[in-house]
Amino acid sequence: MTRPSFLTPRVLRHAIGWLLIVSLFTYLNRVVLPGQFRVFGLPYSLPVLLGPALAIYAHYWLLSHQLEHRRYGWYLAGTVAAILLGSAVLAAVGRHVDPRPHSTVVFGKEGPGVVVAAAPKPWPAEFGQAAANVVTTLLLATVARYTRRGIKSYYQVQQLHARQLETELSLLKAQVNQHFLFNTLNNLYGLSLAAPDQIPEALLQLADLLRYQLDSSRQARSTVGSEADYLRNYIGLEKLRLRAGTEVEFQAELPHPDHPLAPLLLLPLVENCFKHAVGPEGAGFIRIGLVQTATSLTLRTENSVPAHFRPAPSGVGLPTLRARLAQFYPGARHQLRVEATPGYYAATLQLSL
Repeated sequence: MTRPSFLTPRVLRHAIGWLLIVSLFTYLNRVVLPGQFRVFGLPYSLPVLLGPALAIYAHYWLLSHQLEHRRYGWYLAGTVAAILLGSAVLAAVGRHVDPRPHSTVVFGKEGPGVVVAAAPKPWPAEFGQAAANVVTTLLLATVARYTRRGIKSYYQVQQLHARQLETELSLLKAQVNQHFLFNTLNNLYGLSLAAPDQIPEALLQLADLLRYQLDSSRQARSTVGSEADYLRNYIGLEKLRLRAGTEVEFQAELPHPDHPLAPLLLLPLVENCFKHAVGPEGAGFIRIGLVQTATSLTLRTENSVPAHFRPAPSGVGLPTLRARLAQFYPGARHQLRVEATPGYYAATLQLSL
């Protein structure tokens, strides 16, 4: 059996909401309130809510079709008409359905909740009280509407931001992979000219590195230990092409190797060492240190800079690194410091884990 088309989730939510309001109103009148208030029940609760309900739904329509389309004059006129209509209905219903139209409850010397005879309220007073109730109800309903809409918009913005962030991270990872592959192929070309017999070993190491990159591109987090092993393998590949006399040192102190870490975040600084440390004369030094504490991880790279060295204007390594740091470790969660003097270059990256 198919559900009727008019029974949308929104209609069902509103029906359940009104059912709860009527039930609460009836319960308060028949059980909680003392004395003569118990005469109120469902026959009174249903009609007396008719006026506010008419005003609420008329105002909802005005909000959607007039105010939010900047038809302020029509919205103002329609709202006044909705208040007048709802107030008139509420006052009329209250005047004819109230089982105590000519009595009032006092809390004075006669005792709490004692009903004494009273003249019926004048119509203007009845209408004014009804109008105050309708306006209060409209205000509460409007606040509830825009509060719900604001919460919904907030979560939609958060989801959109998360998808945008995921796309940006994918692009940044692709830039890292392309930059690494470009540098490595250049290094293999140089190695093929200087020591062609080492090419098979270099290709095997490159295959391992690319396999790790492929695996890490599918996940948002790696581990400190895995990244250190990757750097160690990369350094081993780079050392194959270096000339004699180049000092390469790598030290790692990792008491918590299983701690999560963004993948391939440390590679650009290590790449820069090998890219810029060795000049035509072949001599130079590279020192890389990776130190972990309970709350931080620090990568320190130092390398010599050949005389008359000019960095390539199209390098994307450090800009890409800064972008990824801003995504994974925003604000004070990362610090990147660079020291550059003639013949010397150092970089320190500190991450809050």
